[in-house]
Amino acid sequence: MHCVSINELELLHIELFRMALSAETLKDRLEAIENVKHGVNAARLQVISETEGPDWIKDPANEELVAWVAGTAPARDAAIYEFSRLTRRYEETHERRLNVAEHVGKLIELSIAEGKFEGVQTRTGLLHQLTNDGRKYSIPGARDMDTVRSSWGVYRGIVHLGIAMDHFGELPSYPPEMLFQAELIRLKLSQNCARSTTTPYVSPEEQISFVFKSEIWGPRLKDRGVNIDVET
Repeated sequence: MHCVSINELELLHIELFRMALSAETLKDRLEAIENVKHGVNAARLQVISETEGPDWIKDPANEELVAWVAGTAPARDAAIYEFSRLTRRYEETHERRLNVAEHVGKLIELSIAEGKFEGVQTRTGLLHQLTNDGRKYSIPGARDMDTVRSSWGVYRGIVHLGIAMDHFGELPSYPPEMLFQAELIRLKLSQNCARSTTTPYVSPEEQISFVFKSEIWGPRLKDRGVNIDVET
């Protein structure tokens, strides 16, 4: 299992982290998450420049931050470019597949809550149920069993974040409790098995765990304000 920390500022952009999770491999997801963190910092630096004016870089109290900004500029520029490429893939195909996988995760969560512990891959299991609903209601990406199975296989390790976001509804910003909810869902998927099986619904090795980290650290404007650095 991989653990990713989210601070106050990053939590305001959690939709971008969900988008980063739409990458198809764990390696690419972790790289995309780091790119998002660079992008969040770039947005923060732009706000600083707009609110503090051009003279902030001359203040001795900001010397460490100015040096950090200069030294990390190439990494930020590259991260923003790479994430823009991911955004295009997300809009074209990945969003639909991620939505389908998250729906499977919701069905599993409900099955666990109801004590049914239904299977996923069986002939009458949750993938089969979702495919039937997909055909009945013309759900994009859910009308073909192979497509549904593939989407679940690719994204099952990260669906807990999107499910938790749905639990909280469409909010202008999400509280730290949303990440705690995501962790509870992750545990449900990795600690429970379908009836008559010993394999968890989702292997912990496939999952990314999100934890809230509120500490203020790294180079900062006049030794105050939210984090300006990248930590995963």
